[in-house]
Amino acid sequence: MIRPGFQARHRAAGMALVELMIAMVLGLLVVGAAFAIFLSNQRSYTTNEDLNRIQENARIALDLIARDIRAAGGSACSSASEMASGGTNALLFRDTPITGNASTLRVASGEDAAYKIAAASATGLTLAPGQLSKASNVFSAGDVLLLCNARKTFVVTATAVGDQTISFAALPSGYDPAADPYASLATVALARFRDVTWSVANNANGKRSLFVKRGGGAAEEVIEGVQSVAFSYLDSSTGLYSATPNFANVIAVRVELVLQGAAVDGSPLLRRASSVISVRGRTL
Repeated sequence: MIRPGFQARHRAAGMALVELMIAMVLGLLVVGAAFAIFLSNQRSYTTNEDLNRIQENARIALDLIARDIRAAGGSACSSASEMASGGTNALLFRDTPITGNASTLRVASGEDAAYKIAAASATGLTLAPGQLSKASNVFSAGDVLLLCNARKTFVVTATAVGDQTISFAALPSGYDPAADPYASLATVALARFRDVTWSVANNANGKRSLFVKRGGGAAEEVIEGVQSVAFSYLDSSTGLYSATPNFANVIAVRVELVLQGAAVDGSPLLRRASSVISVRGRTL
């Protein structure tokens, strides 16, 4: 009798429990590595963004401060034009257009935008055609103004502003800029008087910021994140930088800023920026 042949039984293909656990562990390692790379890239991106923001803030802050320093004591008229009026603002412009200390800087000058005059008297003036569509777009009653020609400079306060006219109290000795035989009407210019103070203080959120104060107004926040500012002044008589120089001899200012960005790994991101700016009217 022929016995039927035995056929070998085949095991069902599959993964043992140990193999499955090993695969899961390897998968978790791969996912963990990918997540770590993602976090690292995100942290690097955030850090670079903060650095870019700090650098941009530093550039803007230094540019704004530098503009005021360069203009200290300057106007649209000749540097030979002498201050001919009295008062606090006139003396500030004439004697100490740049002053301050290690943490505060004050600068006085005429603003960059100056306007030509078509007619003038001891108590008012008319803007030249094409200067402004309306004088009231730029000037208001109560504004402190710098009026000058090739020979004399005055600090006046506007008492009334019309479409093209501006009135003020009579100039000393009834001086009429249009009647000066030594300085033609073409040399007369008018600008707003600039009196600015730069410093660092806490803002409304309790964070350190760079502030500017213009004239008698309140301090305005310019850039958040500026932790400190240090001013030192180059005295031409000594050739040295100091926080307490003879301000009549100051020809340049060194500005040093410390800026802070968002915390990275629990530590604040701090960077320093500095610049040396010449006082244009005293070096040219």
